[in-house]
Amino acid sequence: MLLQDLLAILSGGLVGLLLGATGGGGSLIAIPLLVYVVSVPVQSATAMSLIVVGYSALFGAWRKSREGQVRGTAAFMFSSTGAMGAWIGAQGHRLVQGEIVLILFGMMMVGIGIATFRRRGVERMDPSEEGCSQKFTFPCLGKALGIGFGVGLLTGFFGIGGGFLIVPALVFVLGFPFRLAVGTSLMIIALTSLGGIAGHLRVGAIDPSLTALLIVGSLLGMLIGTRLARTLREQMLSVAFSVLTCGIGFFMVLDNGIRIMGHGP
Repeated sequence: MLLQDLLAILSGGLVGLLLGATGGGGSLIAIPLLVYVVSVPVQSATAMSLIVVGYSALFGAWRKSREGQVRGTAAFMFSSTGAMGAWIGAQGHRLVQGEIVLILFGMMMVGIGIATFRRRGVERMDPSEEGCSQKFTFPCLGKALGIGFGVGLLTGFFGIGGGFLIVPALVFVLGFPFRLAVGTSLMIIALTSLGGIAGHLRVGAIDPSLTALLIVGSLLGMLIGTRLARTLREQMLSVAFSVLTCGIGFFMVLDNGIRIMGHGP
């Protein structure tokens, strides 16, 4: 048990580190760490992941807001439909075989990682007059509500924070500069996670002590990650995000594909 507790703290630390640095990477690796490193059953890992990611994201959003890097209006509008979609997605999660869910998730991650890498050179480094971070117009509201619901469905279905989708959506669709997208995405993750947590807790038991250790580790990692984000160039963070996303995605597709073939006739 002592080893599992230590692994839980270290895993939480890595989740928090990546959340603070990229606004999304931590939510991607939370479930793989819980399942493969901490040895938590998949259903429980799903609920625990959302709790840890949501709590860590809220802490990170608070710190980012003190630096003026959170756009509250966009965050609340985005997550208003996101939480609803997350609850619905959590119900659908139970209807699909776990290995198939992870394969689909991995394929999506690879696609998003490649898209983010290809677009790294066109990131908006400075706010533009047309960007929704500067003026949240009615068209911005429509985009936020629509994308928020779609991201929420995926968040609840896959049991993740969804930052790997939220950050690109804020940057490429709503015109946010990368640093503002990271800070705002943390608030969106925290609020959207509530719907997913409510949906998954109906069917998945959690280990309170392990969850607490994960949260402690993630908060410590978040402190380091937010400082790291201020020292690294945005393009470097974007490339790191792309590599991480593709790497985890390929691993999930291969691992779960082998598992399914192993269960075949």
